[in-house]
Amino acid sequence: MQSEQLAAKRKKVKPWVKIVFAVLAVLLLIVLALRLSTWRQSGQDSRLTVLVNPWNGVDNCGFTPHLSEFEGLQVDKNIKKPLEELLSAARQAGFTPRLTAGYRSSAEQQELYDETMRGLLAGGSLSENEAAEIAKMRVALPGTSEHELGLAVDFAEDAALQSWLRDNAWHYGFILRYPAGSETLTGRDSDPCHYRYVGEAAAEQIHAMNATLEEYLSLFYADSAQVIFE
Repeated sequence: MQSEQLAAKRKKVKPWVKIVFAVLAVLLLIVLALRLSTWRQSGQDSRLTVLVNPWNGVDNCGFTPHLSEFEGLQVDKNIKKPLEELLSAARQAGFTPRLTAGYRSSAEQQELYDETMRGLLAGGSLSENEAAEIAKMRVALPGTSEHELGLAVDFAEDAALQSWLRDNAWHYGFILRYPAGSETLTGRDSDPCHYRYVGEAAAEQIHAMNATLEEYLSLFYADSAQVIFE
């Protein structure tokens, strides 16, 4: 008798179970479709999050810049419009932003590095090896600079503007690339003037997480980011 009652209960439950599974299956398909759509729409942003640092060089990242003129500098064409919008917003906020660097060739990066080395050695208190250790933290070695991608810009020093940029640049797809305290992650000294374009979606997430690009990529793109920590 009990077995018959249990069988009857199972028969009553089964239709509801089927409905629940059907609803869950539909919801899963919807979620997958939305994620696929988002992935396709953000394909450009994913391409623009390429990692370049002392352990992952320009030749390794697979990104080829397509340069365009902007306020006397060259930048990758992908960042020209968002950079215009960022500077326009800064000016509307009462600032007078001025860019001091955009794209640099490997030869130009070498010149900057050599100049930094000469300045460090001029005092006579550092050996060449000691100067090189300091120089590569201040100025990326040729082949490891984001400026060679055309995706990074430097702003002229302005403490008030730097504060505004930290709070607002992410709206336009830019992140403060070398925040204070990130030296062991980025392999570079902190730099309040250096901003990198990664696309609005990635910039929003990085800003919300208060993370570096290395940390962001290691969380979401571990297989392709080639993040190496020493």
